[in-house]
Amino acid sequence: MSRPLVVVFLTIALYGCGDEQAEQAKQPALIQDVPFFLANTSDHEAALARCRANPGDLQSDATCRNAEEANRKVMIWGREAALKRASN
Repeated sequence: MSRPLVVVFLTIALYGCGDEQAEQAKQPALIQDVPFFLANTSDHEAALARCRANPGDLQSDATCRNAEEANRKVMIWGREAALKRASN
C-alpha cells in the first residue's frame, strides 16, 4: 500500500523538473531591426549564419528576415550608405 503512494509522490515531485528550460524556450527572442544590423556588423554576420544554417525553421523569423534585408541593402549601397538611408 505504501509503494503506490511513494510512486505517486515521486511523480508529483519530479513533474516540475525541466520546466525552466521550457519556459525559456517559450520566451520570444528580441527582434532586431534592419538599422540595428546595419550598425552592428558582428551581430549581423552572426544572425545571417544562424538563419542560413536552418532556413526551413527560421524562414519566417522576423530577425532573420531583417538580417537578410540588411544584407540586401549592404550589397546594393554598401554598409555606410545603407545606414545613412535607414536613419533618414
